[in-house]
Amino acid sequence: MVRWLVFIVLGLVSAVGSHAQTPPVSPAKDAVPLVFYTGDGQFEIIAMKARPAQEALMLATSVWRALAKPLGFPAEGFSSAVAVRLVPDSEWTGPSVFLVTAEPGGLVGVRVKWSDKVDRRIVRRALVQAVLLRQAVAWFGATPGLTVPLWLEQACTAFSEVRDRPAMFDAMQQESGQLTPPGLEGLLRWERGQPESREWELASFWLFQYLQTESGDDMRRWAGWLRAIMNGTDPIQALPAIYGSELKDPAMRELWWQVGYYSKCLTPALPLMSMDDTRNWLADRCRWLAAKNGREQVLSFDDLWTARKERWIREELTKRAEQLQSQLLRLHPFYRNAAISMGRMYQAIVKGDEAEFKSAAKDVAQDAADGREMEAATGEELDKIEAGH
Repeated sequence: MVRWLVFIVLGLVSAVGSHAQTPPVSPAKDAVPLVFYTGDGQFEIIAMKARPAQEALMLATSVWRALAKPLGFPAEGFSSAVAVRLVPDSEWTGPSVFLVTAEPGGLVGVRVKWSDKVDRRIVRRALVQAVLLRQAVAWFGATPGLTVPLWLEQACTAFSEVRDRPAMFDAMQQESGQLTPPGLEGLLRWERGQPESREWELASFWLFQYLQTESGDDMRRWAGWLRAIMNGTDPIQALPAIYGSELKDPAMRELWWQVGYYSKCLTPALPLMSMDDTRNWLADRCRWLAAKNGREQVLSFDDLWTARKERWIREELTKRAEQLQSQLLRLHPFYRNAAISMGRMYQAIVKGDEAEFKSAAKDVAQDAADGREMEAATGEELDKIEAGH
């Protein structure tokens, strides 16, 4: 069953499930801002129209899910969500595409220039920078020394992309193997305003992976490292203090980094989503929101059929069908049939084939149930094996 959002519109709390039956309509031209939440204490999306909100919600959900574990986000969310304001490009006056701010009370927000032409990777990066700052505020309060290192921001952006599109991992390994990594000191002290290159972006991603591997099973070193560098500690001083005194020597430190870089980018890995990641990925592509009478509602599949001639719905249906097709081999085998059925259903809505739509919608529900059943059976068998040891 799709996990629907609980969202707040104009200060009125509304919980809506997949039982919604009222056909959607497009937002009015003079609509007031709409406010959505990816989850309690996660991201608050503020937009003028439903379509931008759809895209931003999907990106924000992807960023949170990818980074929650490695960055130690609280399971119940932060005490206040990161406020994400999507500003139409016609109203944007800033010098850059996004601006992240932290207020004295600890509230973190990001304003993003939004249009069809804005690179969605830049939007993802804005969300990453904002949630990293929010984590720093949660740890230390809104103090002047807080920092979001550029290499960490780049690494987390790439990591969340790979979680969405695992095939990127193979491509990044092949690309990185042909490049010479930058020196560790330069990478760790990489500052905004300095040149940005693909080599440094990729190196940041592998450093992110390597530092976690070097932390060991309990990840205490990694957690301590994050707290140190985000509280303004010089990373070159923090590294030997946390990861070993031998890293005080510049030559040893650089050798350690070079070995780590090539061990990560040259070690083959299977870019397959886990069962949990696959379920979440498919759930995101099932989530639909639209405005009706000044309020937001979650759309059922029948609602999509009713509103199939609306332009934004047709465009989003086509986009999601393409995503399902391109990522099919990366999804966990238990849920591939559900993805195929979902793609069939979306294509049928676009084509106006009612018989195929009804058949595919029925198959989506059955295939998802079959996937959950296989997942549960596998878990039971693994529990038995573990208990036998």
